[in-house]
Amino acid sequence: MHDVISAFLDNEPIDGQELSAALATPEGRDLLLDLIAMRVVINPIEVAAPVAVLAPRRVPWMWASAAAVLIALVGGYQFGRNAVGSATPALGAPASVAAPEPTTVIKFEPGVNWTESPGSGGN
Repeated sequence: MHDVISAFLDNEPIDGQELSAALATPEGRDLLLDLIAMRVVINPIEVAAPVAVLAPRRVPWMWASAAAVLIALVGGYQFGRNAVGSATPALGAPASVAAPEPTTVIKFEPGVNWTESPGSGGN
């Protein structure tokens, strides 16, 4: 009984009927558990590393560049709408055409501080 259970744990060829008969008894099952516990203490089970770790998929540079340009365009559009949105009249609203008040007025007198010349557009 001891030999067939030990051979089973060592991955050696065994007779299935003998193993079945050995494990049918409480002593055989206790022996199997004791041998497994002893092997774990003597040779700790090592966690196997994954067979293959997939590298993250890379996005081709042209798609990344196109995405960056698209984000910049949409962001600039939204920023422009928000920044100018309050100063822009609503669609269909009359636009204000009044000029702002001047801060300085400069007066020119013909012959004193300006003269007409031919070809300058004057009559």
